Amino acid sequence: MGKLIDRPIAVNYNAEKGPVSICFDGNVLRVAEVLEIWKDTGAWWDGEGEKTFFRIQTENQGLWEIYRENTEWYLYKIYD
Repeated sequence: MGKLIDRPIAVNYNAEKGPVSICFDGNVLRVAEVLEIWKDTGAWWDGEGEKTFFRIQTENQGLWEIYRENTEWYLYKIYD
């Protein structure tokens, strides 16, 4: 089960590898693996743009979903 967060975060991104590390609540976590990537348009009727989602596993075995909308990054969900 996941906990919806949907808050801005800082992401160190490499064009070839994808997200390399994330900073959330002052903690920097290395991305161990990018498990999945997909695009979603969300509520396009309300003017939401396309978002690129990444399901990642962090170095401490956490499973997270993050997304990028334009140039901004967000933590969408943390799985238990």
